Parts: sequence; C-alpha cells; structure tokens
Amino acid sequence: MEKNNTTILAKDKNEFVSCIITNEEGNVLVFKRRKDVKLDPGKYDFCSGHMKEGEAPMQTMYRELNEEIGIRPEHIIFKVKLGDIKTPHPKLLDTITHIYHVEINLTIEQINEMIKNVEIPEMEKARYVEDINFIKKVFKDTNLFRTEYTDEMANILDMLDKIIEKGKEEVCKER
Repeated sequence: MEKNNTTILAKDKNEFVSCIITNEEGNVLVFKRRKDVKLDPGKYDFCSGHMKEGEAPMQTMYRELNEEIGIRPEHIIFKVKLGDIKTPHPKLLDTITHIYHVEINLTIEQINEMIKNVEIPEMEKARYVEDINFIKKVFKDTNLFRTEYTDEMANILDMLDKIIEKGKEEVCKER
C-alpha cells in the first residue's frame, strides 16, 4: 500500500505477501506443503507469508523467498507487483495479500535442493507447471491449493498469463 509516496507498514499477521514464481520459459513454480506442517498440510501453494511489524511488502517478499525456498536476490531476474487482494483463505478473513510475480533463473533440481536446506522447512517439493491454464483449472475445480480460488485471484492469474504470453516488458509498459 502506498500513500503519498510513503510506505504504510503492517503489524504482524495483518497483511500477507504471496509470490507467484516463474522461470524464464514462463513455467509456474508450485510447491507441495509438507504433511507434518501445522497449517494446510499436503496442499499446493505459492511462496507466501505474513508481514512482520516494520516490514514493507517487498521486504516480506524477499524474506519469505529466502526463508521458505532459499531464493536470494541474485536468483531473481524480474519482479513486478500484480496487485493487492483480500486474502483468499477462509481462516484469514479481513486481511490483505500483496501479490508479486517473480521470475528466477533456477532449475527445479536447484530449487528442490535449496528447499532441503531451509531452516524451518514448510515445503516438501517443488515443480514447474508449463500451462498456467492447468493451474487455473486445478485451483478452481479442486481443493488441492492452500488458498481459495476467488475472482480476485482469477484476475491475478490472468494478469500473470498476460505477462507470460506478451512478455514482461510489454505488460510493464501498459501498466
């Protein structure tokens, strides 16, 4: 959230950040949550987490990428904020999620190796999915994802699809 060019900082757990990660070919990275985690075990997820007090959304994005996956800034090729939506999770009503698209330069083998080395592992395994429409369909028609498929989430995925199809430079010029 921006107001008069000043970032409004969130208190712990009132706002969240979610990163939809792709590789250079436009494949979308999805994660399967470990079966022994407290929240939503075994569900598929994007990289996400709560904002800590004093953090701006982009700071949270970098922290969560590193904490959950091991991704550091040097792995990021491109990033863009896709928008702010009501958090699409039934236990997190009346909260906001800031959603980013992050393109990275890592193979699936590198990512899965990095996941094994994070301090508090939440993810069991990652995989790239080539067709974003497949993700949309699974997201919409099943309860396999951690979050719910809402109209706002559908708009975010459509925006990401546009970035993948048209190219990131073209879409950023339009915004």
